[in-house]
Amino acid sequence: MTLLDLDTTIAKYASVAFDDSTPLLEAGLESLSLLRLAVEVATDDDAEIDATRLVDLRTVGDLKGWLRELASTGAVDGRPR
Repeated sequence: MTLLDLDTTIAKYASVAFDDSTPLLEAGLESLSLLRLAVEVATDDDAEIDATRLVDLRTVGDLKGWLRELASTGAVDGRPR
Protein backbone atom coordinates (compact mmCIF):
# COMPACT_ATOMS: atom_id res chain seq x y z
CA MET A 1 0.00 0.00 0.00
CA THR A 2 1.48 3.35 -0.97
CA LEU A 3 1.45 6.56 0.99
CA LEU A 4 -1.18 7.97 -1.36
CA ASP A 5 -3.38 4.94 -0.80
CA LEU A 6 -3.10 5.40 2.97
CA ASP A 7 -4.05 9.06 2.69
CA THR A 8 -7.09 8.16 0.62
CA THR A 9 -8.08 5.33 2.96
CA ILE A 10 -7.68 7.48 6.08
CA ALA A 11 -9.61 10.33 4.45
CA LYS A 12 -12.70 8.08 4.31
CA TYR A 13 -12.77 8.11 8.13
CA ALA A 14 -11.36 11.57 8.92
CA SER A 15 -13.72 14.50 9.37
CA VAL A 16 -11.22 17.24 8.41
CA ALA A 17 -8.15 17.68 6.20
CA PHE A 18 -4.97 16.28 7.76
CA ASP A 19 -1.25 15.80 7.34
CA ASP A 20 1.18 13.47 9.11
CA SER A 21 1.52 15.79 12.12
CA THR A 22 -2.24 16.16 12.71
CA PRO A 23 -3.33 14.64 16.04
CA LEU A 24 -5.79 11.79 15.49
CA LEU A 25 -8.57 13.40 17.53
CA GLU A 26 -8.25 16.67 15.60
CA ALA A 27 -8.70 14.68 12.38
CA GLY A 28 -11.84 13.13 13.85
CA LEU A 29 -10.27 9.68 14.11
CA GLU A 30 -11.36 7.79 17.22
CA SER A 31 -10.80 4.21 18.32
CA LEU A 32 -13.65 2.70 16.29
CA SER A 33 -12.52 4.35 13.07
CA LEU A 34 -8.92 3.28 13.79
CA LEU A 35 -10.03 -0.33 14.14
CA ARG A 36 -12.06 -0.09 10.93
CA LEU A 37 -8.98 1.25 9.15
CA ALA A 38 -6.89 -1.61 10.52
CA VAL A 39 -9.38 -4.20 9.28
CA GLU A 40 -9.49 -2.51 5.88
CA VAL A 41 -5.71 -2.54 5.34
CA ALA A 42 -4.84 -5.90 6.93
CA THR A 43 -3.81 -8.19 4.08
CA ASP A 44 -4.36 -11.42 6.00
CA ASP A 45 -8.02 -12.14 6.77
CA ASP A 46 -6.91 -14.18 9.81
CA ALA A 47 -4.54 -11.52 11.18
CA GLU A 48 -5.12 -10.52 14.77
CA ILE A 49 -5.12 -6.78 15.30
CA ASP A 50 -3.49 -5.74 18.55
CA ALA A 51 -5.86 -2.98 19.68
CA THR A 52 -3.62 -2.19 22.66
CA ARG A 53 -1.25 -0.51 20.22
CA LEU A 54 -3.89 2.15 19.59
CA VAL A 55 -2.87 3.93 22.80
CA ASP A 56 0.56 4.61 21.28
CA LEU A 57 -0.88 6.33 18.22
CA ARG A 58 -0.98 10.10 18.55
CA THR A 59 -0.75 11.51 15.02
CA VAL A 60 -1.79 10.57 11.51
CA GLY A 61 1.88 9.77 10.85
CA ASP A 62 1.88 7.28 13.75
CA LEU A 63 -1.30 5.74 12.33
CA LYS A 64 0.24 5.40 8.87
CA GLY A 65 3.24 3.57 10.33
CA TRP A 66 0.98 1.11 12.14
CA LEU A 67 -1.19 0.60 9.06
CA ARG A 68 1.91 -0.06 6.94
CA GLU A 69 2.89 -2.79 9.40
CA LEU A 70 -0.58 -4.32 9.17
CA ALA A 71 -0.50 -4.20 5.38
CA SER A 72 2.91 -5.87 5.19
CA THR A 73 3.07 -9.51 4.27
CA GLY A 74 2.89 -11.84 7.24
CA ALA A 75 1.75 -9.24 9.76
CA VAL A 76 0.61 -10.74 13.05
CA ASP A 77 -0.90 -8.69 15.87
CA GLY A 78 -0.12 -5.57 13.86
CA ARG A 79 3.59 -6.43 13.89
CA PRO A 80 5.55 -7.93 10.99
CA ARG A 81 6.92 -11.41 11.58
